[in-house]
Amino acid sequence: MLVYLKPLSIFPQLHSDTLFGAITYAINELYPEKITDMLEAFKDNPPFILSSTLPFIFNKDKIIRFYPKVITKQSNEESRIIVDSKIFKDYKKVSYLEEDIFLKMIKGELSEKEILSDYANYERKKTLLLNEKLDIDVSFGENIIPNNSVNRVSNETEGIFYTNGIEFKNIGLFFFVDFNDEEYIPLVKAALKFLEDRGFGRDITNGKGQFVHEIEGYISFENIFNIGDDFDYFLTLSRYIPNNEELSKINEYSSYEIDSKRGKSPAGEIRRQIRFFKEGSIFPNYKKFYGRIIESGKDSPAVEYGYAFPIKCKGNRED
Repeated sequence: MLVYLKPLSIFPQLHSDTLFGAITYAINELYPEKITDMLEAFKDNPPFILSSTLPFIFNKDKIIRFYPKVITKQSNEESRIIVDSKIFKDYKKVSYLEEDIFLKMIKGELSEKEILSDYANYERKKTLLLNEKLDIDVSFGENIIPNNSVNRVSNETEGIFYTNGIEFKNIGLFFFVDFNDEEYIPLVKAALKFLEDRGFGRDITNGKGQFVHEIEGYISFENIFNIGDDFDYFLTLSRYIPNNEELSKINEYSSYEIDSKRGKSPAGEIRRQIRFFKEGSIFPNYKKFYGRIIESGKDSPAVEYGYAFPIKCKGNRED
């Protein structure tokens, strides 16, 4: 299932773990009798997996989707010699690749070195890399917004506090949901409608996190990616927390970046640090599901979502 989100205001960063948390919250509000069985199912055989949200541009009746910048090995100094250092600095600002560029890279038809050597023929808009220049003003980036703190008794302003989020102009977000159990399709659809009415994030009382959404059918992902079955690696479109078996499979053709998060409960408890592989990382492909959910926190434990959203691809290519 492909879901398009059109933010109507400042919007939070929605990686797969945050998105899963919001959908789980909504399902718990709408179907509290189902949430225990759902979370139990995610321990062994997830009923559905989802990607992180990714940007798209709607331009002249055409939707241009973007995917995570493919993570390649950065130790190849030969590729650094062939281009000016300014090109490297500019390319480092890129976080997302236009769909055509992304597909060529994961099929092994285009390398990062080839992009860099022909960089003048690409177009960068903010953190997006495109094949050609678009005559459209795009804004997509984090913004810090000042807010007034008001005393609810006296209605007097007590000071200013700041919140952050992503600001959008002529751009939206999309994500994928792949269902292993079709009984969860209506639950996820209802959860998205609930979230559209409520808003994403904690600042909904200030008008932030508002959006409208559209579902583009229950598509086969092969219709978009058209990869085939002879690819021995996968690229994840979500944050990925591997188990020990998956860690043991990492080899010299894998390429990845690691990040971490440390959440806080509503009561103020600091939860343990969670490490994960970032979107765009590449690993050996040998089964259907990769990753796991884990519990974090003691007083009010939270479920941390860490399933990969795998797209078949070639191993790291630098030539």
